[in-house]
Amino acid sequence: MRNKLLLLWIVLLAFTLFDTFVPMTGDLWFILWGILPLLFALWIYYAFLIRRAALIVTPKYMILQGPLTAVKISYGRVATVTSSHMNQQFDLKSLKGRQKFLVKPLYHYPCGFIELNSLPKKLGKSRHLWFSPFLFSPRRAGLLLVVDDWMKLSRDVEDARHRWREARGLQDKDDNRSLAARILDY
Repeated sequence: MRNKLLLLWIVLLAFTLFDTFVPMTGDLWFILWGILPLLFALWIYYAFLIRRAALIVTPKYMILQGPLTAVKISYGRVATVTSSHMNQQFDLKSLKGRQKFLVKPLYHYPCGFIELNSLPKKLGKSRHLWFSPFLFSPRRAGLLLVVDDWMKLSRDVEDARHRWREARGLQDKDDNRSLAARILDY
C-alpha cells in the first residue's frame, strides 16, 4: 500500500502544481490541496506506523503492539499455543473484496494461534478500531499471528508462561496446555 499511496501522492502533487500555473479545476483547487495532506498521512501510516505492529514476549506479560496502541496480555489468560492457517479461520468465499485482497497473500502461510481464556478489556469492542480483524479468530478467543516460525513463537510464549507460573507458585495440575506444548518443555 505504501508504494501505491506514494505514487498517487506524487501524481496528485504534480497535477496540483500544474493546476496552480495552468488553472484547470477552477474553484475546486482547494480540494486538491486538501487531499494531499490526507494522502501523505495515509502514506506515513502504511510506511512507518504499520511496521510497529508486533507481539512482544516479556517475562511478566505479552505486549500486543499495534501501529498506534499497545495492549498487555497476562500469561494467565493464555490457554494454548498451537499452529493454524488463515484458511482454517476465514472462509475466502465469504470475505468481501477488500478483505479478500488483504487475506489472500497470507492465506496458506502457517500461523501461530494463541488461544486465550478471555480477551483483555482493552481488546473488547474497540479491538477492530486499533487492530486488524484478521488478528483475531472468529471461532475462538485468541490471536492469529502470521509468523515465519510458529514453533519458535510457541516455545517463546510457553517458556515465558512457564516461568510466569513458577514465579507465582502455580502448580502443574493447573497446567491446561496441550500435550505437545508440555512435551516441548522436556
